[in-house]
Amino acid sequence: MTKKYAKFLPTADDFTLENFPFFWITQVYSQHVQKVDQVLKKYGLDNSRRRILLALKSKPNASVSDLSDMVVSKMSTTTKIVYRLKDEGLVNTYSCEDDARITRVVLTEKGNEMTHKINDLTSAVLEQSFEGLTPLQIEKMMDSLKHIFNNLNR
Repeated sequence: MTKKYAKFLPTADDFTLENFPFFWITQVYSQHVQKVDQVLKKYGLDNSRRRILLALKSKPNASVSDLSDMVVSKMSTTTKIVYRLKDEGLVNTYSCEDDARITRVVLTEKGNEMTHKINDLTSAVLEQSFEGLTPLQIEKMMDSLKHIFNNLNR
């Protein structure tokens, strides 16, 4: 490892957790999930179900496997969440015409309405998160995170 990154690594002599970038990524994500869960309680939802619903909003008729990839969750966990959402009347499932082994998921009208409610509720959390940052700072942060992701995905 080159010296230019040494202060960010746990092996550094003067290392502190606050210098480890992934510490902050997990802290921010955890705090975000807690805040989102608080506001979603109003509708009896949680962050896991929110993520599946919003993924379906952006990719209608996604397979369970697609959803699992999109929300970075194990296939078995995603399947459980999908069937919970189905029991709640927020999604429907059907077998793919081309390959019956593939289960596709679609938002119901109730599920579509719920995504709008979710976005309304969580927009306040998003605004609180970005308070004091300019849109350019947010775009640069996202570019940096995408760059790190691509580095790790090689």
